[in-house]
Amino acid sequence: MDAQENAVYERMAKVYDLIYNDDLDTGFYLAEAKNARGPVLEVACGTGRILLRFLTKGIDAEGIDSSGAMLSELRKKAKTLSLEPHIHKADMRRFSLGKRYKLIIVPYRSFLHLKDDDERMSALRSFFDHLQDSGRLILHIYNPSPDDLERGASPSLLESEDLVSDDGRDYHLDWFMGYDRKTSRAHYRISLSFEDRPEDDAVFEMDLYFLRLKDIERLLERCGFRNIRSYNGFGYEKADENSREVVWVAER
Repeated sequence: MDAQENAVYERMAKVYDLIYNDDLDTGFYLAEAKNARGPVLEVACGTGRILLRFLTKGIDAEGIDSSGAMLSELRKKAKTLSLEPHIHKADMRRFSLGKRYKLIIVPYRSFLHLKDDDERMSALRSFFDHLQDSGRLILHIYNPSPDDLERGASPSLLESEDLVSDDGRDYHLDWFMGYDRKTSRAHYRISLSFEDRPEDDAVFEMDLYFLRLKDIERLLERCGFRNIRSYNGFGYEKADENSREVVWVAER
């Protein structure tokens, strides 16, 4: 993630949990972490949506994130739960923690922030080096639909949501997306608005770089991973080109 992308998350940190508020994947990751029977590392742990759930279940888990503001929010949430998480400010493309893990997870499409194969290979090699022998890597990515790929480069409305925060505030989210075929870059714009305090409204913009399924498999193989599998969502059905949310599992 470059400096501009990181700045978005620095600014988004205090409202991140309002924007990314679903819980569809936590049961999957909890089961995988328990089955790992060893230390777990979450890459791009953000404000702790998954990591804190691990810790409350007694799982030996740590996290890294490139955003200091996101980690600050994680610490605040951990304090209310009487938890002391081991978290590190680090870039997924190159990090060294001096420890190896039984499981590394990269949830919620975070891997797609990497813009080219050099960045992806660097990150995958870092993951590989931090895994124990027979340890596993889990990557969640988005496989774009044909309609996604036909969007113009200028962002257009993707989805709208009316939501209520945990403290009872009504708020609205608009998601926009544009796609540039030449660079495989999907540009997202997120508009957050509040009914009670319009002065808190905010807009965030970021890029993801889509990859074909076969290209992800190729990168994993080049970095030394084996027993590579892809699943359709957070069950264990085999993924295909019609799968949108794809979970990759690979062993060192």
